[in-house]
Amino acid sequence: MELRGRWGLVTGAGKRIGRSIALALAGRGLNVIVHYHASADAAAAT
Repeated sequence: MELRGRWGLVTGAGKRIGRSIALALAGRGLNVIVHYHASADAAAAT
């Protein structure tokens, strides 16, 4: 599936598996919206 130019939302993307998923999708060209609850610093680093 071609992801370049498409958008996706990853919840829990500030830490652990959510962060890994967000980075992997972004690496394949997806524009990623990062959602987090309590880990603002970790989400900003993602």
